[in-house]
Amino acid sequence: MLAEALTTFGVDRGMVGDAQLMVSELVTNAHQHAAEFGPHELWLYLGERSGARIATTMASPPAVREVRCAVFDGHADARLPGYSWTSGDCGRGLSIVRELSEGRWGVLHTLSRLGPQVPGKAVWFAVPVPAAAATFLSPSSPAPTSDDAPPEPGVA
Repeated sequence: MLAEALTTFGVDRGMVGDAQLMVSELVTNAHQHAAEFGPHELWLYLGERSGARIATTMASPPAVREVRCAVFDGHADARLPGYSWTSGDCGRGLSIVRELSEGRWGVLHTLSRLGPQVPGKAVWFAVPVPAAAATFLSPSSPAPTSDDAPPEPGVA
């Protein structure tokens, strides 16, 4: 289902595999650290990357598009562990997300979107949509608002 949605958004096939791995890492973290804090949700947003523009000769260059994937859980604690590739068999999930997303990830304190609104957090990452694919996406598709979409990288 995730691969199909990302492909529909125009994400490169190789990046689809990376995105599946990143979602798997975030879902595993939610299960291990917040299993009893439901609901758990997966969100996908097609949006524009803030501050990044494609270099063109047009007067108003098109925005760089990206798909943001987020995993929500009802546990608001967002302490992020230190990063280590050598810390044993666990604790590398967010390092993997950071590397594969090229630093385009973060944590957003927010409410659940499906069903009753529950406070919690969404850990998210973004993957680029190639410029050629972005031209085929409907410009009339509503862009996520600041209330709907994960923010720029960092902890909010």
